[in-house]
Amino acid sequence: MKPIYVDNVLSLPLEERGAFLLSQLESQWFERKGIKLKPVDIARPIIALANAEGGSLVIGVSNGEIKGLRAKPSAENEYRQAIHDYIKPPIKLAIDKIEVINNKGEEDEVLFITIDPADIVFENNKGEVFLRVGDESRELNYKERQELEYNKGVRQYDGEVIKGSSTEDLDTSLVGEYADRVGYLGGVPNDVLRARFLVNDAYEQTNACHLLFSRHPHDIFPQSSIRITKFLSDERGTGTGLNIDADNDYRLDGNIPNLIRQSTAIIERIITKRKALGTNGEFVFQDIIPRDAWLEGVVNALIHRSYSLSGDYIHVELYPTRVEITSPGVFPGLAKMDDLLNISRFARNPRIARVCTEFGFGQELGEGIKRIVEQMRTYNYIDPIYTQNLGNVRLRLEAIMRLDKKLLRELPDRSESVLNIIRLHPHGLGTGQIMENLDMTRPTINIRLKKLEQVGLIRRQGKSPTDPRAVWLINE
Repeated sequence: MKPIYVDNVLSLPLEERGAFLLSQLESQWFERKGIKLKPVDIARPIIALANAEGGSLVIGVSNGEIKGLRAKPSAENEYRQAIHDYIKPPIKLAIDKIEVINNKGEEDEVLFITIDPADIVFENNKGEVFLRVGDESRELNYKERQELEYNKGVRQYDGEVIKGSSTEDLDTSLVGEYADRVGYLGGVPNDVLRARFLVNDAYEQTNACHLLFSRHPHDIFPQSSIRITKFLSDERGTGTGLNIDADNDYRLDGNIPNLIRQSTAIIERIITKRKALGTNGEFVFQDIIPRDAWLEGVVNALIHRSYSLSGDYIHVELYPTRVEITSPGVFPGLAKMDDLLNISRFARNPRIARVCTEFGFGQELGEGIKRIVEQMRTYNYIDPIYTQNLGNVRLRLEAIMRLDKKLLRELPDRSESVLNIIRLHPHGLGTGQIMENLDMTRPTINIRLKKLEQVGLIRRQGKSPTDPRAVWLINE
């Protein structure tokens, strides 16, 4: 969905503004409320947007009806007071009054509230915390709030201002393309950056702006590169046995949109292909890993990596039967790797995520991972495998067929997750090591290991039945 700007609405004829606001779908960044909204209730949507990725709240447009301040002249002052009284700590936002024609054909005004994404957690006067998820403002439980507070320390790095910077080094054609894509109807193209909280009022760049639009982002972020390497066999090898294809090893630099475009072109050209029957009944060559799966993985890495970590960059490794993508930084705490279809939406870099979504490059964190899962399943491949250590996240996309559906029904839930973790370690894993990779208790894992062993998918290797150093191996 395209963003809703005050300037966009004001550029329309007076009689078209109300219908335009009614026609927009509510989303991660946009919500409508009627003028009957109680002042105390305004806190929830504003807090939810601020705790997520920012956005806009329009009051006076709801349920197909345009009824603004004319019906309740005191509303503006009441809402302003409520924002001060019911949201803690004080919040940064802008309130504009937009002239419209209401349902009675009279001139009226609605309130347009623009909320900046924040680097702290906001709550209401009862201590309740909300987070915008899709088109809903959800209340967080205690554990979710803790995770949100923890992640706020790294999440807003993309919003920090680069002191003394300006817009002189920006790629003006890319900024213009972005303004066109989002339908920005304001004045000069750079104003779209201010409306998106990418530059401040003095037009100093944020880290997000520099990474997205600078001609030379590496002057400040030398680690914001991507390396694409093709290997000649499924074993990486070491030293003299390193199986790198010398003709297909690339190091790319540049801003994020250009990195996405360049890396996509290279991977499309060099990735292993398979011959398969196409939809038209003829044989065609397809990527060994579904294009939409690896592309979403690359885009997710560029959007959600930790740019505050120096010394490493994104690695994309192409093997004959798999793709591996390694990205600096670990998963945000609200994102759980063990349940990919129900992963929480949470962006470490909300400004970067929003701009890239509006460019059409990829989905948000939760939706993007779900898309990868869906694409792998279209090939009947096993689900993507995510692993992480203290410094990075690795996504592994394997051209391995999923277990038979009948067999899957006989196995306990998430047995395939246990099996896939063991697949990653050809020399075997102990039960404790499996626990470290999955958010599961030892008894839960033991049940699944025993069942996988019974059906012949894995075997235990140890000196005795009680050997603490025993490992589990895949039965080839």
